[in-house]
Amino acid sequence: MINQTNPRVVGAFIIGFALVAGAYTISNFGKSTYIPPTQEANAISSAPLRVAIDVSDEDNNGIEDWRDAFVTTEPIIINSTTSKKAYVPPNTVTGKLGINFVQNVVRARNHGAFGASDDEIIQTTVKDLERQTSFLIYDTPDILIMEEWQEQDIRTYGNALASARNRNDISEIDYELSILQDIVNRNDRSRMEELKTISNIYKNTLEDTLAIPVPRIFVKQHLDLINTYLAIQKDIEAMTLSFDDPAYALLRLKRYEDDARGLYLALQNVYISLEPHASLFSASDPAVLFVTFSPANQNRI
Repeated sequence: MINQTNPRVVGAFIIGFALVAGAYTISNFGKSTYIPPTQEANAISSAPLRVAIDVSDEDNNGIEDWRDAFVTTEPIIINSTTSKKAYVPPNTVTGKLGINFVQNVVRARNHGAFGASDDEIIQTTVKDLERQTSFLIYDTPDILIMEEWQEQDIRTYGNALASARNRNDISEIDYELSILQDIVNRNDRSRMEELKTISNIYKNTLEDTLAIPVPRIFVKQHLDLINTYLAIQKDIEAMTLSFDDPAYALLRLKRYEDDARGLYLALQNVYISLEPHASLFSASDPAVLFVTFSPANQNRI
């Protein structure tokens, strides 16, 4: 009968051997293994004395001949007219955002456990971004308010609002988001001019609307309209900076949908405010444009 080795016994032996070897290694760790040399090993013949090698200086310039190839006696002239440009901080929102973010991170790390958390740093950065992209809106001191008016003034006002839009028509130009999508997908900046054109159209519409005298009863609707013109103009202007200032462009793009909806509602409110005075207008008046924004037509647009 052949004896078969029990695997458990073999395993126990290997583990035991490893433990003993490990204990031995640990117990001898740090002990010197140096064996003192015998006297015979110390009996080494003395090394020969070092003798200085003579060097020559045939040109008597104080520099050894062998060093002449490496040393120049020509004076080093620094061109004083050449200077590095002074550091100019970035003027884009993206550049400022990057610097502020890094500064916040470094400041937090320097304060250790008392520094801001990652979430707090992100929130601070977001608030800073919103602050840098904010802009002033128009208020009553910025518009021409008519404290007294006649019915004809209402008709004049409504027609002037519509004419400002008609003079700055964008119906023949591609939709701004379609242009932007084409620019980004194809990395094609040639269509940036189209976005700039649309931005300028909204700017002109805003300026024309600001110049219109407003009967007091329409002040709120007028302010809402010019401020939504301003917001849309800022949004599209930011789209033209998609490559140069991407953070700013992205933030304004995020607002664009709400601003576009706000513009539609502002035009609708103009219609609602003028509708009680419909008898003052004729079918050929420019103000008929606002009928398009009637709540009754909302589902058709």
